[in-house]
Amino acid sequence: MSIIQRLKKLLTDTRPPEPDDLVKIRTYDTTGEAYVAKSLLAANGIPAMVSNEAEVYSPQIRTGIRLLIFYRDWDTATRLLENK
Repeated sequence: MSIIQRLKKLLTDTRPPEPDDLVKIRTYDTTGEAYVAKSLLAANGIPAMVSNEAEVYSPQIRTGIRLLIFYRDWDTATRLLENK
C-alpha cells in the first residue's frame, strides 16, 4: 500500500488502527519542530513521516504539520516525545 493510500485510509477509517496503519501522533506549528521530533524517533529506531509541509506556504488554511508513525510504535514514540 502506498503512502497516499495509507493517508487516505487514515483520514476515512473509523475502525481501530492496525499495527501497520499510519497514525498522527503529534501536530506542530513549524516544520522545524516536526523534524526535530522525527529525528528523535528515528534515532530510537522508529520510522516517522512529516505531513502537511506545504501549509507553511498557505497560512490561511492552517491545520498544522503532522507527525505520522506506524500504530505499532505508538507507546514507545509517545514516551520518547513526552520525555524530550
